[in-house]
Amino acid sequence: MKGGPVQGRAPGRFTIWSALGLFWFVFQMWVWGRWVTGPYFKAVAPGSDPISDGMQLFLLVCQIVCPLLCLACVWRWVVVPWRREGRMSSDVMIVLASLTVWFWDFSPSFVVDQVTYNSHMFNRGSWGLHAWPGWVGPGGHLVAEPLLFVPPAYVVLVLSQVIFICWLLRRLKERQPQTSVLSIVATIVLGLFFLDSVIEMTFLRTGLYAYTTTVPALTLFAGQPYQFPLTEGFFFGGLALGAIGILKFFKDDRGQTFVEKGIDRLMVGQATKQLLRLSAIYGWIHTAFFALYMVPAMLFALNGGPYPKYPSYMKNGLCQY
Repeated sequence: MKGGPVQGRAPGRFTIWSALGLFWFVFQMWVWGRWVTGPYFKAVAPGSDPISDGMQLFLLVCQIVCPLLCLACVWRWVVVPWRREGRMSSDVMIVLASLTVWFWDFSPSFVVDQVTYNSHMFNRGSWGLHAWPGWVGPGGHLVAEPLLFVPPAYVVLVLSQVIFICWLLRRLKERQPQTSVLSIVATIVLGLFFLDSVIEMTFLRTGLYAYTTTVPALTLFAGQPYQFPLTEGFFFGGLALGAIGILKFFKDDRGQTFVEKGIDRLMVGQATKQLLRLSAIYGWIHTAFFALYMVPAMLFALNGGPYPKYPSYMKNGLCQY
């Protein structure tokens, strides 16, 4: 169809996902920009409560090892395949789009504070109050977001779960080709729910971070500083990460995801097509974190129980009791 945007067919659903990808990217950069240039871009004071030498060492190790492992993962999952194939594959785009997923890290605290970090780690507060329009949670700037741990951890400890589950399912699919789509989706969701829950409960025991507001009936170890809301495991792990897993696993014979379909028919250059594909994948991933993680977790927190007792370097002015 000469002169039209698509050869032989009108633009499809990819236009929606590409537009959403562009929206989320611009929105996130804008919010982070307001945070960096705003009045709350400063370290959260840990307060007067003492911290052990062992804990200090553990926090230091986390902030050194995690960035190094992240660089290794990005090299293995992005640089190596990109150089080998001479282009961005769908898998490379999924990793690139996931590099900013940590934007949603404490987003369920939009209305009620839900998460806090050990403020002895390097931090500059967080981008809730003032930076994020409409934010009403009173401590949106007091979450001591550890910049040398959380961003790389979303690759090393979070995205790695998705890659592992998809690898496991492909091995299973090779042995049992008759496995249904529903079974695969259920395995992705339940597997990531389990993996994320185990990993998070392990780190909660270290005192690195904590969930302050949870629904007691849906919380393991309710009332303890290391309490773990099963809603976190389900909405974050099972559904939001599951959405990445579904995108990564279900590709066509050309290696493309379902949100990219139709882009190759556009009468534009290859570089533009690559950017549109990346934007569509970005749109799917970040819309999933907004709709399947932030919104439901935020609503559950409205019925949360009382805060457990925390030391000053975990309380950070957030937890009132």
